[in-house]
Amino acid sequence: MDQLERPMTRRSVLRGGAAAALGLYAAGMGGLASRAAGAGTARQAGVTLNWLTWSDHYFPNQLQAVKKSKQIGARVALISDDSDAYTKVKAGGGAWDMSSEDALWVPKFYHDGLIEAFDLSEIPVSKQLYSVARNVPFWKAGSLQMGYPFGWSSLQIYYNPKFVTTKPTSWTSLIDPKYRGKIVVENQPTDLMAMAGLATGSKHPYNMTPLGISRAKAFLKEFKPNVLKLVSQNTEVVRALTDQSAWLAIENLGTDVRVKAAGGPTINAVIPKEGTYGWMDAEMLLKESPNKDSFPIFLNAMEQAPWIAHNFLVNGRPLFNEAAYKILVNQGHKERADRFFYNKPETPLGMTLKGPSGNEQAYIDAFNEAFA
Repeated sequence: MDQLERPMTRRSVLRGGAAAALGLYAAGMGGLASRAAGAGTARQAGVTLNWLTWSDHYFPNQLQAVKKSKQIGARVALISDDSDAYTKVKAGGGAWDMSSEDALWVPKFYHDGLIEAFDLSEIPVSKQLYSVARNVPFWKAGSLQMGYPFGWSSLQIYYNPKFVTTKPTSWTSLIDPKYRGKIVVENQPTDLMAMAGLATGSKHPYNMTPLGISRAKAFLKEFKPNVLKLVSQNTEVVRALTDQSAWLAIENLGTDVRVKAAGGPTINAVIPKEGTYGWMDAEMLLKESPNKDSFPIFLNAMEQAPWIAHNFLVNGRPLFNEAAYKILVNQGHKERADRFFYNKPETPLGMTLKGPSGNEQAYIDAFNEAFA
């Protein structure tokens, strides 16, 4: 666990933490183990799943606990962008077992033959999910599921009021020359193009016309001098806001709390007047995985409510596990959970969601030209 995650040792969650998680998934595994051809976890001994994901989807000690209890390990490869994972999976054949992916990227993976749909009911922990998360229409493949629902967030501008004295109420605030070298954002080309599309008046930021793409590229060229760095993971954004090398960022719900917990300054948030975009992500079983039988057992252990509650307290954005929300309420964190809309899991379905563009190559080319 890196240093930014160390302040997360909130005893109220950790006391129940791994022990409670083990108890919960031991109870829930009965049906699945019996369906897994009798041998259950013993048959899975020595399996290591190759997982493309983001750093906020797991904790190292969580992976260790799951490996110890289920004999299924995970070798994590961090991704910075949905298109990054897509490219790796397309090129990697059977090198990957599972991948995390956002919103409308999930059906793209499915329709391009890269993932395998599964029966959500075969993963007992899915009963802990909010019902709306189990019934996301664009993640359905008939009666099967394209991905296991994990979490969601809108994207907003975060700023340090010590340095940013005028509230940045528009995306165009980000190209103000006084912020030269003071903005940190994640290296997500399609999504930064979508942001630029919103800034320049596009009504469909993930499906812009050639003219819209041209305008977005011009905006990003003005934006580039203000970017201190493009980073791979949101932990790096939190770090930059904490040490105040960055004054502004575009980031998930809860970033202000994470900065404060890391010993940083007060950070404010604002939704730009042009509107925003967001994500809801899922864990997917890759079609060419040689370890498909291990996928449901691994997820059933990883997604237990105590781990998910702990994940929320560390990373801030809401998650789809309703049982974890009840843990948070019982342990005195209701105000924080409600502040970040944990109890409103239907919210992302009304957002402009991340997804592949109608002309993905044009987006990538425009981004590369702007940041060349």
